[in-house]
Amino acid sequence: MTDKHEKWTETFERWLSDGESWIGVFENHDLGHPDAGRRVAFCFDVDDWDKGTTTTHAPDHKEIGLGWRYLLISKHRTVEGALKAMTEDRCDISLAG
Repeated sequence: MTDKHEKWTETFERWLSDGESWIGVFENHDLGHPDAGRRVAFCFDVDDWDKGTTTTHAPDHKEIGLGWRYLLISKHRTVEGALKAMTEDRCDISLAG
C-alpha cells in the first residue's frame, strides 16, 4: 500500500466513523482544465445521501477551486468502495469544510 493509499484509508475511516456519513467521489470533466480527469473525495452528511441528483457537482473548495468542474461519479458508505473509486494516478483528497 502506498503512502497516498494509507492517507486515503485513514481519512475515509475518520469520515465514516460516525456510521452515518458517506463519501462522494468526483471527477474533473472540464477538458480544457489542466486537472481534467482528477478525482477528489468529499464527506457528506447522511441527509444528503438521497440528494444524489442535486449533489451532482463538488462543492467549491480551496484545494480544487470551482466545484462545477467536478461531477459526482460514485457514492460510498465503505472505505473499500471509496478507495476503489480513487485508484487513478491523478486522484487527490480534498476535505469538505
